[in-house]
Amino acid sequence: MTTSALTAPQQHSDTPDETGLDGEDQAQRAPASAALRRAAGAGEAAAAWVRELAGRQGEEDHARALERAADAIVRASGREIVPGSDGLLAEELRYTLGADVVLGASHTTATLPELHPGERMPLIAVCAIAAALPSCVLGDLAAELTALADDLAAATEAGHAATAAGAARTRPVQRPRTLGCDHADPLDRLAYRSVADRAAEAFEIALRYQGDDDERGRAQALHNALAAAGGGIAAAALLRVADNPALGLDPDQWEHLHLIAAELDLRVVEDLGGANGDGTTDPTRPRPA
Repeated sequence: MTTSALTAPQQHSDTPDETGLDGEDQAQRAPASAALRRAAGAGEAAAAWVRELAGRQGEEDHARALERAADAIVRASGREIVPGSDGLLAEELRYTLGADVVLGASHTTATLPELHPGERMPLIAVCAIAAALPSCVLGDLAAELTALADDLAAATEAGHAATAAGAARTRPVQRPRTLGCDHADPLDRLAYRSVADRAAEAFEIALRYQGDDDERGRAQALHNALAAAGGGIAAAALLRVADNPALGLDPDQWEHLHLIAAELDLRVVEDLGGANGDGTTDPTRPRPA
């Protein structure tokens, strides 16, 4: 892309030289400078993820194709964004960042790049968004560039989640753990004691009032015990689902499951998170209500 002698030096500088500008000019340029830095940072992060994909390839041609895409993302989100230019991306970069980036070098290898499920769409998205960044100079640079930079960061985050989930699926499958079965984890034991104590207390109270010789009374006591324990067991299960990397949950999904777990049984969430101690204290000592 052709750049003017006036704008190019400012674009290449991490800290644009605003010497000689009055306060009003500086105030007008500050949002644009911040947007340019935001775009460059998002581009670097996206390129790092694409290079991670490249490093996983068994076919060297696929690896090179993804490396070229990563380099093009850095250029398109950095020095190709030139205020005052025509906003057009260089033809070579447009070609490199085309949607067929997910095909890698299939025309020479007769194979597709090795991508985990869920990685293809973020890969297309980061390339398409990066290719669109230079055109922001034709409109409201600060607002449009910031919006696309945020989208680029979100697409990269989705890519990382898919990569982590794919890597987790390749690990040996572990047997699901229920509350109280992991005897080696002191926090698990702490949470289990909390739930078991409440269940036992509910059971004993019901028996005391219903009578332990009455079948109906024992059934009611068991119902009370299960009701006291159910929320804690469900909360622990939700936490383990949320923390399973194979699901590739994004931060909002992870937080949502943790919030539901806390609504079911805040004490269990605090116990498993270590908020109530490390679980190694004497279980016979009084514990806060």
